Amino acid sequence: MKGNNYFLGSKVGSIVQSQGGGTTSQPAFIFGRVIKIALDESTVITDPNGNTLPIGTIIYRNILEEKEISSTEYPALPLHTNIKQFPLLNEVVMIMQGPTSDIQSSVASKDMYYSTVVNLWGSSHHNALPEPNTDISTILGKDVKELADINPMYPFPGDIIIEGRQGQSIRLSGNMSPENKLVDESNNAKPIILISNGQLKTDNGIDYIVEDINTDPNSLYFLSDHKTDLIEVNKKRDSYDVVPLSAKQYIGNQVVLNGGRLFFNAKDDSAFISAKESIGLNARTLNFDAKDYMCVDAKKIYLGRAARTANSKEAVVLGSQLENWLTTLLDTLESVAIAMSAAAAYVDGKPTPITSLISAGPELEAVSKSLKTQMTLFQSKKVFTE
Repeated sequence: MKGNNYFLGSKVGSIVQSQGGGTTSQPAFIFGRVIKIALDESTVITDPNGNTLPIGTIIYRNILEEKEISSTEYPALPLHTNIKQFPLLNEVVMIMQGPTSDIQSSVASKDMYYSTVVNLWGSSHHNALPEPNTDISTILGKDVKELADINPMYPFPGDIIIEGRQGQSIRLSGNMSPENKLVDESNNAKPIILISNGQLKTDNGIDYIVEDINTDPNSLYFLSDHKTDLIEVNKKRDSYDVVPLSAKQYIGNQVVLNGGRLFFNAKDDSAFISAKESIGLNARTLNFDAKDYMCVDAKKIYLGRAARTANSKEAVVLGSQLENWLTTLLDTLESVAIAMSAAAAYVDGKPTPITSLISAGPELEAVSKSLKTQMTLFQSKKVFTE
């Protein structure tokens, strides 16, 4: 079956021949109601010769013909190859004749193709027009849920808009409009691209709406000289000397992304974030995990706001240098302790033991040796500095 999908020219034959012949005079196009559509291999639609037609093929009935006449059901192929719009059952599509891949050997070889869904109800969700007595549970197709709150988008002058059936949209825009809050006289005719996955909830699917970066589930805005009304969920910027402009304040060339959760994953190589001025991260917690090591490098590294802003700054101690210094100090104290154990003073030309130093000497020596054994406890096995 799959093999037949790619050899229409040699195996499919002319669909038009089954619809009254390819040489009779017919209108440039007709309108057909979709009766069936092949979206995977489980639905098989064949041509008059029994060859399986490709995925995307529909069975339609001319909207002017009677439902009871089964012979009025015909197949039609998708007209477009790169941008595809698959109709739902009972939607009305434009049907036209077109050449097959056999056109060079037979000029009469034609197929029927379908293109645009007719905008009967002005709805991006569906425009089905079922025939009388159609089973209501399958009007749009098996497992297709009808939604009552998918609203159309307000058009701005010159817009190119793609609207999905579940509230998704892509808008190529840039001209002023009373409903366009991003464009004014200062940036009129400068390009913007607005991508939204989902839209704000309404109590109907009739009213026209516009994108809202704060209430739409997911948004991606490409702006050239504009600002957004994005509400930031975290405004802490204590690590900055000069707090950067907020999302609502900045005007310029920018990309703004907003969603319930953002997950970036580089499956084959690395992920890089590079900025000319600053990269600001703020959240309730910041967690960095690395398998081998984590390296932070800068001319100066400040830990905490006060470390950067205080007049008297506390420097980080170099662990190995401190260990060497303390080792020398403890070695010296140990030598002093040994000397103290034999301390004596000369009285009348005779050495007299100094009992207080002699008794303190062994204690000082023991403490010095004990402290030397604890030197490694002060040094981290994970964190290192220059």
